[in-house]
Amino acid sequence: MVSTRPIESQRYHLIVGVDYGTTYSGLSFILSRHNDPSEIRDYTEWPSNTVTGHTQTGLKTPSRIAYAEDNKISKNRWGYEVGAGLKQYSWMKLHLDKEADPTDFDDPDLSEEITKGIIALGESRSAEDITSDYLKELYVHLMGVLEKKYTKPVLQVTSIKFWLTKPAIWSDKAEVKTLRAAKKAGFGSRPGDEICLILEPEAAALATITGLSREFKTAAKPGDSIIVCDCGGGTVDLTGYVIAEKNQRLVLHETCPAIGGKCGGTAVDRNLRKWMSRRYGESFDSLPEEFKGPGSEFMQGFEWNKRKFGTPDDFDDMILGMDDVDPDDEYYDESWEKLAITNEVMRELFEPVIQKIIDLVQTQIDRVRKLRKKPVNKLFLVGGFGDSAYLQQRLASYLRPQNIIVNFPGNKSWGAVAKGAVVRGLEMATIDTRRCRTSYGTEIIRPFREGIDQEEDSFIHPFLGKVASGYMQWCVLKGTEITNDTSITLGFQTVIEIGAPSTNMMQINLLYCDDDLPPDRYSKEAVKLVGNIKPDLKEVDLTKFASTGDGRLVNLAFQIEIMLGDKQGTILFQCIVQGEVVGDTEIDFSEHVT
Repeated sequence: MVSTRPIESQRYHLIVGVDYGTTYSGLSFILSRHNDPSEIRDYTEWPSNTVTGHTQTGLKTPSRIAYAEDNKISKNRWGYEVGAGLKQYSWMKLHLDKEADPTDFDDPDLSEEITKGIIALGESRSAEDITSDYLKELYVHLMGVLEKKYTKPVLQVTSIKFWLTKPAIWSDKAEVKTLRAAKKAGFGSRPGDEICLILEPEAAALATITGLSREFKTAAKPGDSIIVCDCGGGTVDLTGYVIAEKNQRLVLHETCPAIGGKCGGTAVDRNLRKWMSRRYGESFDSLPEEFKGPGSEFMQGFEWNKRKFGTPDDFDDMILGMDDVDPDDEYYDESWEKLAITNEVMRELFEPVIQKIIDLVQTQIDRVRKLRKKPVNKLFLVGGFGDSAYLQQRLASYLRPQNIIVNFPGNKSWGAVAKGAVVRGLEMATIDTRRCRTSYGTEIIRPFREGIDQEEDSFIHPFLGKVASGYMQWCVLKGTEITNDTSITLGFQTVIEIGAPSTNMMQINLLYCDDDLPPDRYSKEAVKLVGNIKPDLKEVDLTKFASTGDGRLVNLAFQIEIMLGDKQGTILFQCIVQGEVVGDTEIDFSEHVT
């Protein structure tokens, strides 16, 4: 008889790191009773052939999906199952944050590609829906793997905590879209299961100082001031930390907020397409995406050559059938339908992307220096694009004059983020202090000041007299040091109309600003809406507050407590009236995230 008790003990649960990436996705897991990072299991056997059942071995599987209704196949295919020639969706992750303001470090052609180029999704499906469908395939496969390992009865009564990774530059809206897609896919859907969030560079940092540290040339140790540079397919994220030791455990103190840009490895792919279009015109442009897009035989060949660039290995010929090409073209052989790329061309494709990454690294180094923190002495390079020998060489050469050592863990950097997410779940290493990545606040009114405030901003408040609108109260400023227990309590007043339909409900717009110094007044260019806080006031005794003579209007004083350091990776709120918590609430993004 199979026992249906949870694994080992009621005290234990499974921890799963889910690294959903732009180009590839990975999974790592462990039982919570373990405290040795070497016990973390990276999943490496991915489905690759729906007919034979063969698998592909590797730390990750491609983040792509082909729908049955779009192709002559019996069911949806995902990851390595998606072969060349199928209509497929790739790079969906870049769409989840397409409305975010661009940074100076983004690929300049990305926004156009998202709307009408290689990354365009069309109108039939949203990025969130496609992401959810892909994650559902990942979730179903994962649960099958865990069921085989632990048996179905045991898994049914053992809770799972999923740690889902997110880019450091992700907007709050993109974060909610990702969470919503993951929940719709099944993650966290069983009773007792949870989804938590962790920044990708933060996860990489935790992997760096624990399980991966032995793989680096120069391991991280207490006293080091490090930058973790996570170079993925879509984004590049950097965080800075000082390493310390606490209770015989390594801990990280963030030196300044993370920065990043959408300039990952796929930017090199887009540069290849531009180069091909310039050189071969309609001969290339007219080809269907099945022959030149992500997952095609042509791009698979280019992916191998990207990895070889910077090594002594020769490039492979890339297969692509094009018509009407000059027979004397130095790169293309039309009779064999092969393109032979050179180091010079590859350097032309890589350099604009490498320079963006170097600019990001130098910016973060300068920010640490400006804050008078301990100077950076080591950079740890992780992520799929971090495996690039050429990128490693260029960064090492650039940083050598600054006495900064560049470290990379061989071919194991690819799985660092998923593994680090599990480390976070185990709390084998912790990040004691972080820096708030943006400023949060709300719009308020102030007593009107003659000669300073504008008359068009003024009105008569029933309790405060003449006031001026449009001012900002910043609850927390960008760069503020926060811990897992950090909370900020702010006082507010609002006028409630007795007997109105909205008497028991109020709404506060939570705003954010990414500028280093947020403005004193509301500006639609600099200040953006995060979402709404909607406390429930049904249980509040409104008779205890000041009111107008006819009792129709009440001046309600209340407090909002913001839990910025919440361990779930989201921002949570409590509404407090007269010292009593009248309800827990969180940002309602639903009306603002589409």
